[in-house]
Amino acid sequence: MLPLPKTSCAIGHTRWATHGGVTMTNAHPHISTTKDFILAQNGIVENYSTLKKMLEKKKYTFKTQTDTEVIVRLIEQQTKKDETFRDSVRKAFNMLEGRNTIIVLDSKEDNHIIAVKNGSPLALGIGKDELFLASDALAFTKYTKDVVFFDNLDLIEIKGNKFKIYDSKTGKEKKYKITKLNSKVEDISKGKYDHFMLKEILEQQDTILKAVNYKLDDLKPLIDIIKKAKRIYITGAGTAGFASGQIAYYLRTISNIDVLDVRPYDFASYFPILKKDDLIIAVSQSGETADTIEVLEYAKELGCTIASIINVEGSTIHRMSDLPYLIHAGPEICVASTKVFTSQCVFGYLLAKSMVGEYTGAREEVESLSSGLREYFTEKVFNHIKKLVRSIKNRNHFFILGKEQNSYIALEGALKIKEISYKHFEGFSAGELKHGVIALIEKGTPVFTIISDDMCSKDLLSATEEVRARGAYTVGVGDSKFRKEECFNFFLPVVKSKELSALSNVVVFQLLSYFLAFSLGNSVDKPRNLAKSVTVK
Repeated sequence: MLPLPKTSCAIGHTRWATHGGVTMTNAHPHISTTKDFILAQNGIVENYSTLKKMLEKKKYTFKTQTDTEVIVRLIEQQTKKDETFRDSVRKAFNMLEGRNTIIVLDSKEDNHIIAVKNGSPLALGIGKDELFLASDALAFTKYTKDVVFFDNLDLIEIKGNKFKIYDSKTGKEKKYKITKLNSKVEDISKGKYDHFMLKEILEQQDTILKAVNYKLDDLKPLIDIIKKAKRIYITGAGTAGFASGQIAYYLRTISNIDVLDVRPYDFASYFPILKKDDLIIAVSQSGETADTIEVLEYAKELGCTIASIINVEGSTIHRMSDLPYLIHAGPEICVASTKVFTSQCVFGYLLAKSMVGEYTGAREEVESLSSGLREYFTEKVFNHIKKLVRSIKNRNHFFILGKEQNSYIALEGALKIKEISYKHFEGFSAGELKHGVIALIEKGTPVFTIISDDMCSKDLLSATEEVRARGAYTVGVGDSKFRKEECFNFFLPVVKSKELSALSNVVVFQLLSYFLAFSLGNSVDKPRNLAKSVTVK
């Protein structure tokens, strides 16, 4: 790699490929034909094919397969017509369809950058004699906590150490607000660990305590809204989606609240029945999940109340929410979410218990789980998991069975392992076993059974017997009282917890994911084809 030149103004971007192959030619940033400006983009130009054909008819040529290059050529076209470079960027941007944020470095004028936001995140950090633009304020909180968060269709022009904000549609200058972040700046180094993932898994002994560091009075506004709402929806995607499912489970089983768990990318079928008296609870790690934001935009326009359980202060979802709750899990650098999942779940548990007058008991239960995890994270436990990894690492198809409190844990456990190991893991509610899943069981197929000391244990032992009778290699994950059951070929005991055993169980799958991926030589913190915050659809 060539050394970078000295400069006082620069842009950079790591983008999840959306068009064309993952090649150096398609990589960001993209440079104009005359090298007058350089551009990077976050998002998808949904009408890029139409725009590209239009530009090709005007004799513009393309070197890449990306939708981003279309934006570059559009700006080139506009520079022939407009008086200012800002207007050229603005008018080109207005031709784009879809959620896009761009940043453009003007190489003709020193320290001149223009950025435009629509959908994909963007924030400005104001330091001492320096400015920062980033998709996440975490990128610059080490240097400043003074942040400007942008609305969609804001255009930001930076010249030297000064900036102005304009409406990208009209070109008129806008006022702005500087927000001082309250979150503590935390160390984002790996420290003594080989990977962020392992560090973040072990941090859960502390982060679950931070997530419930709310007074009952802090929760009361949300509790009151829940009691008044005509219908309650909770929504999240990916790991946050499984967290939303677990939270919904706690609200239903502990507080008898009628709450519907709906994935944001499937929410459109509920729009016709959504009412202004409904409550939407959004769950997101980054607070920038595109699918979730689209649901909230529709709900907000309708007049629904929006609450959120998120990890990033000042994020889009945080700012859109009437009742935002931060879980304070700290930076999560590994793409595969671990500590944020458990933090969101324990917050949901605290909320559900508080609604039935058991706030203090809930805090005590989380503290007990924290103490248990502190004792659980030992080399002895790690070596036991590594022993299992050695026996299953050459298999390609795996199944996880759960039930009731462990149904979403089976789904999250499977997601966590497939994200990092690239193995086919599939989670099911054990009740689905006889409805087709059992046909997939062959001799040696690893089947994990999540088993807590609850009313479902007999059903899960029976399901395990059935798959073992068909040749499965059975692995139990759960309460140690079941470790001697003959139906298990291998057993992974967890931290004992009266009401939060589901979260004890998910920690095992996080560790299994880590050690399996590590043994396979995979990129643990940055798995292939995945992005930390999915801001494109």
